[in-house]
Amino acid sequence: MSLLNIIDKNTNLRRIFGKKELVIIKKQLLGVPLKESERTRLSRDIRKKLEAIKELSKFSLEFDLKKGAEIKKILEEAKEVIFQNRLFSRVKKIILFGSAAENKLNLNSDIDVAVEFNKISEEEATNFRKEVMGKINEKTDIQVYNILQGKIKREISNKGKVLYEQAH
Repeated sequence: MSLLNIIDKNTNLRRIFGKKELVIIKKQLLGVPLKESERTRLSRDIRKKLEAIKELSKFSLEFDLKKGAEIKKILEEAKEVIFQNRLFSRVKKIILFGSAAENKLNLNSDIDVAVEFNKISEEEATNFRKEVMGKINEKTDIQVYNILQGKIKREISNKGKVLYEQAH
C-alpha cells in the first residue's frame, strides 16, 4: 500500500493534517506543480509533521499506552543490573517503595528501590549504590535497606512491594 492509498483511506490522518495539507501531499507525490503558498506550507508545516511522525514511529511498540509500561521497563532494567552485580549472591530482597509502590506517582516522581542484603558493610553498600546507580535510569533511586534509618525501614516493610526475594 502506498502513501497515496493511505491518504485516501485513513480518516485519522485528518486529525493530524488539514484537508489542504493532504491535497498538497498528493500533488507533491504525483508531481503536480505546487503554488508558492503550497510549497511554503509543505516545507513549513507538512514536512515537520512527517518528521515528527517518523521519529515517533520508532516507538510504535509503545503506542498502545499501557499504564505503567515505562515504570515496569525501568524496574526490569534495574533488577537486571542488580542481578549482574558481584554482590547479588548476598541480596535477600529487592523492594519497590515510595510513590511508585503506593500508586501516587506524578511526572516528577523518582522510582525508589531498596535492596536488602543478608550481610553488607557500609562501605560495600556505598560502592554497590555507586555501581548500580551508574548503570540504571536516572529516575531510579537505589537504597541499601540494611543501612537505612528505622523510620524508612518501617515504611518500606509496611508499604513496599517485593520485586525479588531470595529463595530459602
